[in-house]
Parts: sequence; structure tokens; C-alpha cells
Amino acid sequence: MAQQLIVAVFDSVDVAERAGRDFRNFEEKDLGFKIESGVLVQKDATGKLILLDKQTRPFWGTVIGALTGGLIGMLGGPVGSILGFTIGASGGLAEHAIKDAFDDDLVAAITSKLSSGHVAFILEAQEASPFEVDNIVLGYGGTIFRKPLP
Repeated sequence: MAQQLIVAVFDSVDVAERAGRDFRNFEEKDLGFKIESGVLVQKDATGKLILLDKQTRPFWGTVIGALTGGLIGMLGGPVGSILGFTIGASGGLAEHAIKDAFDDDLVAAITSKLSSGHVAFILEAQEASPFEVDNIVLGYGGTIFRKPLP
């Protein structure tokens, strides 16, 4: 299975929660999808990313990877960078190594979809095929982005 960073952007928290339940249900079927870590974030009216801790804990606890934390920082600007660094610091990756993992086009594409009020699931997962996860995200009207991880 390929290790992937998966970013799924949705219009609302409610829709993202429903998609999250479907991710978990698919993972439990043991059909080639395993979530290593995940977090749910929302962009507020000022452009800051807010970690939706209440919605994240039931799905994946509180520990996320350094790459996920770094991406949160890149998507959320200065305040988001502090949040992302705090979340991802335990992974031991230097900031420049995290930035090297993401190209500007990917960050710009995600940022363009993650507008005020929108919500994103950011997952580090192993997946044999993108088909089922794509169907879940698209079925809820979301947009999906992927980045292979080393």
C-alpha cells in the first residue's frame, strides 16, 4: 500500500463529520485503507485555521504527523504555522524538510478550496487504491488532494 497525505475539503463541519465516519467504516472493512493520523481543521473568517479538536478526537485522537502539522502551518499563515509546528514538532522533521515535501502548486490549490467556513480533513494514510476514498469525498461534494509520502 502507498503512504499518502490526503486532504479532503468540505463545505461544512457536518458534511466533514459524515465523510469522516465513512472513512472510518471503510478502514474497518480492512480493504486496503489504513489511517495513520488525521485532523479536522476549519478556516475562520480571518483566514486562520482552527483545529476542530472535538470532531478530531473521536476519529483519530490527538497525535498527528510532522508533515500534516507542516501543511497546516502552510495553509494557515503565521498563526497556523505556530499551530502546525506545535502539532508536528514531535515528528522530528525540520521546517525546511517539511516545506520541501510540498510544492507551491499543491498548497495553492488546497488554499483556493479551503475558503472561510470550509473544513478540511488532513489524513496520513496507507491506501491500496484511491477509488473508495475518492467516492466518499466526491459523494459529499468535497474536493480531494493527494501527495505521496516517503
